Amino acid sequence: MLEAVDELISVWGPDRVGLHLAPKGDSHDSGDSDLAETFGYVARAMKTRGIAFLFTRESQDEPRYFPKLKEQFGGVVITNQQLDQATAEKIILNGEADAASWGQLFIANPDLACRFAEGLPLTTPQPETFYGSGPEVYTDHPFAD
Repeated sequence: MLEAVDELISVWGPDRVGLHLAPKGDSHDSGDSDLAETFGYVARAMKTRGIAFLFTRESQDEPRYFPKLKEQFGGVVITNQQLDQATAEKIILNGEADAASWGQLFIANPDLACRFAEGLPLTTPQPETFYGSGPEVYTDHPFAD
């Protein structure tokens, strides 16, 4: 991973490189006996490289690693995974992350930012339809009135 990031930096510069992490080790058979230390090492290594951001995908169940990673990295951290609006706002206001992002909610709510801003109800994502054989799931969810 470090070699790949270094190569990207050599081409694009550190301010145009970000790194996506799953610090709970629950993605693509990743993991380690000491997740906090492993991902802390990565965060500190990215700090010395001065990359643009870390993107962390982890649930809000304890233990939560991304707040500590933000501290160790010292730069912009974007968090993601099954966040609702209130949780995302709390995380940002508490300084645990600089931004939040959504995947599944955006698929089901193409106007998610508008719905958040106006307090409108959300369409529930249907993950069983994701990665289907056609564009329907990604193009047929309704916009709010």
